[in-house]
Amino acid sequence: MQQNLQDFLHQSIPLTKDMGLIMDEYTGITLKTKAPLANNINDKGSVFGGSSSALMIISAWSLIRIKCEEYNINADIVIHKNETIWHKALYSELRIETEFKKEYNFEKIKKIIERKRHQRIDCLIYLKDKDGNIFSTMTAKYVIIPK
Repeated sequence: MQQNLQDFLHQSIPLTKDMGLIMDEYTGITLKTKAPLANNINDKGSVFGGSSSALMIISAWSLIRIKCEEYNINADIVIHKNETIWHKALYSELRIETEFKKEYNFEKIKKIIERKRHQRIDCLIYLKDKDGNIFSTMTAKYVIIPK
């Protein structure tokens, strides 16, 4: 599933391929992605904030997409709003960990979508280094919209 999603992203959102986004690990609760510094570097030799923001937004979108596929939810997913805090500069590979802000019942969400109503989902996204140190945090709100 992760490889299929990664292929879909690279074809549908070419920027993800250019940024080197890799679906790393899905646990059923969290999604871990990563990308090389070389593709996302700024003039100071650290991770470019725009790159990290885009990758964090796409990673959370991907977690929601995986859950929708698991529950056969036929819907579009869109970002509604987000807030990012950069704690310090990252000078190595980007490792992104995404989780839901609370527990969501996707069986209930499926029924909501089938009734042609939308559902809001809140995610927490962390930009980390290989040792698990947090360099940036993002909170993001998404909307699942019936097709």
